[in-house]
Amino acid sequence: MSGKPADGGDSLELFAPAKVNLSLRILGRRPDGYHQLESLMLKLAFGDRLTLESAPESGVWLYCPGSDLPEDSDNLVYRAAARFYEAAGLVPFLKITLHKRIPVAAGLGGGSSDAAAVLRGLEQLHPAALTPATLAELARCLGADVPFFLQQAPAAWARGIGEILTPAPIPPGIVRLLLVNPGFAVSTGWVYESANFPLTKQADPFTLSGSLTAGEEGWGSLVNDLERVTVARYPLLAEIKAELLAGGADAALMAGSGPTVFAIFSQEEAAAACEAVMRNRYPLVYNTEPLSPAGIE
Repeated sequence: MSGKPADGGDSLELFAPAKVNLSLRILGRRPDGYHQLESLMLKLAFGDRLTLESAPESGVWLYCPGSDLPEDSDNLVYRAAARFYEAAGLVPFLKITLHKRIPVAAGLGGGSSDAAAVLRGLEQLHPAALTPATLAELARCLGADVPFFLQQAPAAWARGIGEILTPAPIPPGIVRLLLVNPGFAVSTGWVYESANFPLTKQADPFTLSGSLTAGEEGWGSLVNDLERVTVARYPLLAEIKAELLAGGADAALMAGSGPTVFAIFSQEEAAAACEAVMRNRYPLVYNTEPLSPAGIE
């Protein structure tokens, strides 16, 4: 069966947001090698853009202009599209153009977000091709962060390996977020393999959520169990964190497995002033905000 769009549309524009983890606790390692975690994840108004179009020839045709990303099955975007069509029993006639802004291997979930955006887009182009349960399972198989990006809530608690999601309110007091990337990549796999996590007692998510949603008074609850691993190898990240706090940030934390460090600001002026300083020191600095319908950059 042909996989050309059911509505005959020529193209579909998609936004793939970056994310940060306001809390990331590793609770233990499963027999299959995956780690049990508990994390409060937040989508940002900064991200990538993708275009889905009908292709004249069968297949998935991926283009990543301006980047050196692979354009074949080594790219998670390609695999997401290919697996969607395989699960749907359709022959793809699909061209994907990925305009990359999120740094690669930066702890911001860019690849997972791009894959989820493709799944959402294909669901629009091929209504009822897959059941919601099949789509959710497909997302889970593509990567631990993909289910978070597939669901609609801008913030959510993630448990299990990231696939058990509970929508959460965006903590008040987050007016701007400053992302500082030192210009090198860090492998998520390396971070997890290098860590010898003790079994962490599971925190009460409602207690932690309550402290975070209390705003500035709760920023001490921000924690990332991966930070010590990455910082031990890349001490520059500790310097970036200290500079952000000295620059007026209400809180700062490493994003995911790193190396990006993010800072929370309750005032736009303070964020702008700190941004100006950090841009003179580091190659990749982004000033953004939590994702909202009117907040896509």
